[in-house]
Amino acid sequence: MPKRAKIACFDLCCGAGALSEGFRQGGATVLGGIDTDAQALATAKTHCPTGTWERTSIEEFAESLKTLNGHPIRAANTLLAGLPCQGFSRAGRRDPADARNFLYKHLLRIVKELSPDHVVFENVTGMATVRTRHMLDSLISGLRRAKYDVASRVLDAYDFGAPQHRKRLFLVAVRKGRASGVFEALRPSNDKLTVRDAFRGLPGTQERKSISHVFMKHGSRVRAKLRRIKPGGPISYRRLVWESPADTLISGHRALPVHPRHPRAISVREAARLQGFDDLFLFEGYISSQIDQVANAVPPPLARALCSALRRAGEHEKRIHGRVFRKLLPEATPGLRKRLTAAFRRSFTRRYPWRNTRNPYRILVTELLLQRTNADLAKTVWRDVIELCPSSRKAASVDLRSLGALTRRIGIRSRCQTIKELGTVIQKRHRGNVPQAFDDLLRLPGVGLYIASAVRAICFMEQDFPVDTNAFRFVSRYFGLTLKRTKAEGRQLREFLSRLVPKSGVREYVYGFLDFAAQVCRPVKPNCSECPLRGSCTSPPARRA
Repeated sequence: MPKRAKIACFDLCCGAGALSEGFRQGGATVLGGIDTDAQALATAKTHCPTGTWERTSIEEFAESLKTLNGHPIRAANTLLAGLPCQGFSRAGRRDPADARNFLYKHLLRIVKELSPDHVVFENVTGMATVRTRHMLDSLISGLRRAKYDVASRVLDAYDFGAPQHRKRLFLVAVRKGRASGVFEALRPSNDKLTVRDAFRGLPGTQERKSISHVFMKHGSRVRAKLRRIKPGGPISYRRLVWESPADTLISGHRALPVHPRHPRAISVREAARLQGFDDLFLFEGYISSQIDQVANAVPPPLARALCSALRRAGEHEKRIHGRVFRKLLPEATPGLRKRLTAAFRRSFTRRYPWRNTRNPYRILVTELLLQRTNADLAKTVWRDVIELCPSSRKAASVDLRSLGALTRRIGIRSRCQTIKELGTVIQKRHRGNVPQAFDDLLRLPGVGLYIASAVRAICFMEQDFPVDTNAFRFVSRYFGLTLKRTKAEGRQLREFLSRLVPKSGVREYVYGFLDFAAQVCRPVKPNCSECPLRGSCTSPPARRA
């Protein structure tokens, strides 16, 4: 078992320290942070008294960093940055000229000075819209010029255990390895919490001042107005719904959502629970400041999941950096990517009905049918199997005798039980949705490295490459390598070949390779004269049989 990757983080524009609190829960060491809000800093310091928390702007901090030789930030291998988002937020004015929109330039100065192993940047999804996309692109370009691999993803806190739909843009930069590997390692929570779950144990009519469960003092006219508000509604004064997760909490005004039952805005503690804070996390300052601190926070469950993914990705990098990967890595050039893309996207003649679907569940069933089975043979029963098990819900309750009668025709009756178990697990653990994360796919019945990568590439358009005997054969011939075809080598090949997958047209690229391997780079008597890569292949034709 590899040693767990260690993370020591420093939080820039930390607010109340929610992002670093989630990282602390994920096993990281929190060294401190900076912010201009004194009351928010007091909250952060209360919950991490060993850290160094300074009231300063990111501009001033970047300017003085060269003189801060013994500063704790120099011991950090991970920088967290939740820069102010008011200029991008849909709840604000979205002013492209807002000075806060350009704070990323100071972040880049700090990154270039310190060269941390990881940078985790968080902001509202509005930063990726057309009007401000150039700012995000400038940040990504700056990180890449500083020799970082960069990936971004919109994540919803609800998927990671918070009782609130809160979508945020996350950008991860890593100095060594693949940034997309961090998002691959994310493990969504099986717990889908509601407002009722969040408020359980909190009295609706009695205050508990010790944990900031204090009610707003509304006048009679406001209370009458609140009574008339129906569940849902606009951003301001929307009423929560007991059996649903909350909508995104908004800062910048004092109007927290209305309690599902009572004619009042929710308390700070109720808002904190919707963000995923436990009751031991107390907020300092005036009530108005506490409201903003909560509403501006990154939900700790989401931050914790991201920290854990960062650690798992680091462990994965250590595992795959074996002999084969180290030898192949210098070959992962834009030129090779261009040659392979052109070769694999040629028009081949194989046509199969499953190539017309992107349904993740149906592709999973397809790959189970294709295991150690000729594709043309699997084609004869595919439509009947999919008609009998069109969804995971139907598969979970399928009659095994009926399914066995179909699969017996091609000698794969033993896979009936796996198909049924697959449907059951997807229904129970994932609420009927096939997971996108690589590790989650691997935990499904019958799913190994190849099937997990195939589903990610074909259905979710992730830059992933399914490695089987075809991939081993191609790499061995093209690069002139002697491979043992072990599981460890398979992981290394996946890591290498995934770096060559284009960002668009992933599905066509993977299917194109399978046709290329079947019709050109064949196991026996390869058709070298028709190979579009014959000019760069290192193995002479005589050795390719």
